[in-house]
Amino acid sequence: MAFLSVASHLSTSLLVPYGKDMSDVITSEVRYGSNHIIGVLGLDSVLTTYVVEKVKRRVENEGLFDAVVMVTVTNKPNYKKIQDEIAKALGMKLDDDNIGVAKKGIRWRDITWGFRKNKLNDEIESRARRFHPRMLAEDKILVILHDLCSKAKGVDLDKVGIPYGTYHTGCKLLLTSTNEDVLSNHMSAQKIFII
Repeated sequence: MAFLSVASHLSTSLLVPYGKDMSDVITSEVRYGSNHIIGVLGLDSVLTTYVVEKVKRRVENEGLFDAVVMVTVTNKPNYKKIQDEIAKALGMKLDDDNIGVAKKGIRWRDITWGFRKNKLNDEIESRARRFHPRMLAEDKILVILHDLCSKAKGVDLDKVGIPYGTYHTGCKLLLTSTNEDVLSNHMSAQKIFII
């Protein structure tokens, strides 16, 4: 009954029917679904990790995507780490030495990024500018952002350089969290599965 009360608050949530394997249902949504941002609300982090890793292995083995990457996000998202993990899966190297910083006054996405505050933000922005076109070059890519924390309120996908939705219809995001607010409000998951 606890799951039903949680599900009643989620307009996009799905409870898996009894006897169905959760990883089969999520893999099917990743494969056939039209949603680009899929959430997994896991109250048990060990079970959530197991299910998502099973989905990742199945997707890789079946060759459903050109690239599949899974990154664990901490309380305070490390944008460089997220960029590095995705770049590694794409066979790309994001060295700090060979990334040019934008000219002063020119920003890649003014609306999203706002004002520059420090060198680290400039570096992350520079990496995102270089990273973004490489992700667009992939026809199909699955990015799994695991263990999004309520303190961080999700991850700024534009800041990482991840194109999604209408910008890149071949990019699917699978997000996991123990907090429904992070998935539905901060990350705008279109469908949420409850484990």
